[in-house]
Amino acid sequence: MRKSMSKIFFGLCAASALVAGAAAPKPKAMIVMVDGLRADAVENLPMANLLKLGEGRWRPGYRGAISLEGRNLDDARPSSAANHSAIATGVTAKKTGIYKNGDTKKGNFAEWPSWLCRLVDAKPDVKALYAYSWSGDIGLSPHPKVADMPITSVVSNNWPLSGAYVANALEMAKVMASPDAPDAVLYFIDIGDWGGHRSGFYPYGVEYEHDILTADRIIGDMMEAIASRPSFKDEDWLVMVTSDHGGYGRRHGIWGGHSTTIPIVMAGRSIAQGRIPGTPRNYDLAPAALAHFGLDISGMKLDGRPIAPATVASPRRLDDGLAVYIPFDGNDPVNAVAGGPKPRARANAKSGAEGGLVGGCLRCGPASPADGAESGVSIDGSERLAFENGADFAFTLWVRMERRQAMQAPIVSNKDWESGSNPGLVLIGARKTDAVEKPGVCFNCGMASGEKRRLDLGTFDIDYGGWGFYAVVRRADGSLSVYQGNRDGHLYWISDDAGAIALKTGLPFWIGQDGTGRCKVSFEGAVDDFALWTRSLSRDEVRRIYEAGRRGEPLSALIRN
Repeated sequence: MRKSMSKIFFGLCAASALVAGAAAPKPKAMIVMVDGLRADAVENLPMANLLKLGEGRWRPGYRGAISLEGRNLDDARPSSAANHSAIATGVTAKKTGIYKNGDTKKGNFAEWPSWLCRLVDAKPDVKALYAYSWSGDIGLSPHPKVADMPITSVVSNNWPLSGAYVANALEMAKVMASPDAPDAVLYFIDIGDWGGHRSGFYPYGVEYEHDILTADRIIGDMMEAIASRPSFKDEDWLVMVTSDHGGYGRRHGIWGGHSTTIPIVMAGRSIAQGRIPGTPRNYDLAPAALAHFGLDISGMKLDGRPIAPATVASPRRLDDGLAVYIPFDGNDPVNAVAGGPKPRARANAKSGAEGGLVGGCLRCGPASPADGAESGVSIDGSERLAFENGADFAFTLWVRMERRQAMQAPIVSNKDWESGSNPGLVLIGARKTDAVEKPGVCFNCGMASGEKRRLDLGTFDIDYGGWGFYAVVRRADGSLSVYQGNRDGHLYWISDDAGAIALKTGLPFWIGQDGTGRCKVSFEGAVDDFALWTRSLSRDEVRRIYEAGRRGEPLSALIRN
């Protein structure tokens, strides 16, 4: 849930006890945007330097906060220019007037200036630097006191290091190590976008992986340069890293999660350590930087909101909150959780079929409920489950699909799939979303309130004939993530705000059908090792389940251990 502007911004602990007579550390801030960076790439590749920041391992006295479920603009398609301006200004496209690439030159920066411009107006002694390498970012922070530094083979003419030749992005470390280094920095690194367009954002292409790791090296070099400064001990840095968009295939600009799920990573002396809850936005960072310098942002009418203080969750047993676990090893599906809801197979569903990921599996179809016969497996009694916080849940399963699968087939559901706006949820096989050209696995849920009465996430590519891992997790903070464990060994995910999810339907959960059991399109494929929790799972727990399955181990092996 988005918090009021009147609340304490960013969970920054304003009072840090100072030794009597000692001067307060000088505030410094840097916002770095890595163009095209998917949130899941931070952990999967991994980006060691960025994780070092987010996990509080940069320097003693600095803590880290991280969200890998962040979000970009929702009033403009996930393009570069619209989100670059949002990151710079702290407002959305409706105010800047920048909706697509090419709009920057006509942006309303007179009324909605960048945070650097606001800062130097309020504090003329602050040295501010805007660095970028994409021509579409020219003019994004126009101000005579903000140094404008294109960093691709360009000589900087209006920066105190006048005449310093910045050959490429790796040279930014020299700027940050200088005794005359800036106090406030906005730095756009566009290398990840190049790699995504050339080789693929999802699944990761070779050039994308290379370029994202190069961006991580740039960040690491800059952070080491900052910490090497003799004055570092007297400085109070707030470093924030985010992205403008992710991508699907070799494209972005597509709704559904792949292009809209981004990271938010922070490091500072006064922030709380841990995971940032909810769905923070990339345009939340500009107000945070201004607040770090002591500016009163309450009257600026910015769209960026306080980022909730990070938290550290207590570890839980994997079987804690486990309500349904069906391994499908026997001829009749059995819930291994004693006293839990009872699975019941219908005409076209065969449990104990050969070829499971681990032992037997559930094989569905071919069948059609057009004649009124129910299909799939109902989990009788699941409609009476009490979910934590009313709507926290998680389910995991392995799925195998064939090319003959009809479009829009429900794999797991507790809703009437006649309409996506109906309450409840559905994991769907063979569906197309937005501008994606080929069908894949998607997710839908109804929303109880708000302008949008449904949430749709997808598409995940189908590896026909092979086993794929899927998980859906909704958390107490309202965020929801859909995961896919791919054959390439990566755990991909897409996320969005599902604070208003309408989970209760009065219908049981089904496998291979919607909550009515009579959807006109039924799932024809195989399912193995299905589990449903009445609580959320952490990403580490989801990853453990996925990795165990890749090793041929069922969920039960993790629970026993």
